[in-house]
Amino acid sequence: MRCLASALFLLAHGLLVLEHVAMGTALHGVAELFLAPWALRHRAWDIIVIGVIFCVFDLWGTVRLTALFG
Repeated sequence: MRCLASALFLLAHGLLVLEHVAMGTALHGVAELFLAPWALRHRAWDIIVIGVIFCVFDLWGTVRLTALFG
């Protein structure tokens, strides 16, 4: 799961750089969700807290962007 999350992070950041913001933020949020089980298992609380913050921002940004353009 962690490797899949890392691959999704790379893809998401690539999409963000290429200005595909809605898809990039959505994939970044999904990658955070894939990283969560690994972080919980290893009790990496800093990653969990940062992941929750970024996941909220990603979901909020995705909803705002799709509401504006959809």
